[in-house]
Amino acid sequence: MGHVIAGLAWDPEIRGFMAVFAGVIVLMGSVWLLLALNTGTRLGTLVATAGFFGWMVIMAAVWWIYGIGWAGDTPTWQLQEINVGDLDAAALEEARVLPDLPELPTAFELVVNSNDPVAQAEFGVVTRDTLTPDQIEGLSGSEIDELVADELARNQATTLSELASVSPSLIADAEATGRIALGGWELLSTAEAGEAQASAVAMLLESPDLTFVSQDDFKLLDAYTVGGKRGLPDNPNRWDRIWTQIRTALTITHPTRYGVVQVQEVIDQPLVPGQPPPRPVVDESKPVISVIMIRDLGNLRLKPALVTLGSLCIFVALCLFLHERDKLAWRQREAGTPAGT
Repeated sequence: MGHVIAGLAWDPEIRGFMAVFAGVIVLMGSVWLLLALNTGTRLGTLVATAGFFGWMVIMAAVWWIYGIGWAGDTPTWQLQEINVGDLDAAALEEARVLPDLPELPTAFELVVNSNDPVAQAEFGVVTRDTLTPDQIEGLSGSEIDELVADELARNQATTLSELASVSPSLIADAEATGRIALGGWELLSTAEAGEAQASAVAMLLESPDLTFVSQDDFKLLDAYTVGGKRGLPDNPNRWDRIWTQIRTALTITHPTRYGVVQVQEVIDQPLVPGQPPPRPVVDESKPVISVIMIRDLGNLRLKPALVTLGSLCIFVALCLFLHERDKLAWRQREAGTPAGT
């Protein structure tokens, strides 16, 4: 009990404020005191204030460049609409050209008809021979058959976004040959769609028109995007990266960017005590739900920019004031009049 009581601590938030306040008083106050004692109170205050705002310009400029410090709002996805079923009924015109899920080949079909060894090993046909010794160690023949069936069902349920994260070249070949026609939209891999999928999940759970209670009630399918600034090409070299940076800097406006994340309700499967959660199985009788979003770029660097420009104006004004004071002092010395401090 004594150790518990000794571990308790009272650490109010005012401690941080007092630490900063004491640092300001000691550091800035000592500099001001030295200047005031050597040049006079008024001149010392002007020099110290000019130095402070000069330092603020440098610090805020670093904030502005890197988007840190007192930053604004970060880029986020904002909900446009939640479309249930056919995308032809979507309010967003760009979303209507996106093909529905049945019109696209499945990821399993692309893998089976390809010669990609990486995709074949990850999402291909599963047999007893493709299982590793670690997977079948200690299993009976019937249990091995069940494992084969479960692994095969998992691969057959693979989404295009999942395939794109493992074998993007396979998706690119399918788009080049016309097997996948997205009407100008770009398929996002699961790695690229992380933020969009997380935002879509939150929007679905908050929607009063849907009955989802948790993320376990549906399965994330594919994610798409269209618009925005053009990024790097596939397999970029150094010159591609340099040109992309130049092109992005010269593109003053920000083209509107949309995103679509599709989900589908899963079959309710009871949890078996002592067993891992069952693999989610899509309920084919339920419609595909498309979360249509627009990219809000936020104002991450606005506040640092305002601090930089505001501090720069004050710094320049103080420097001009000190310069005019120096000129006045020189004129008074030349005229034989004592210069005031």
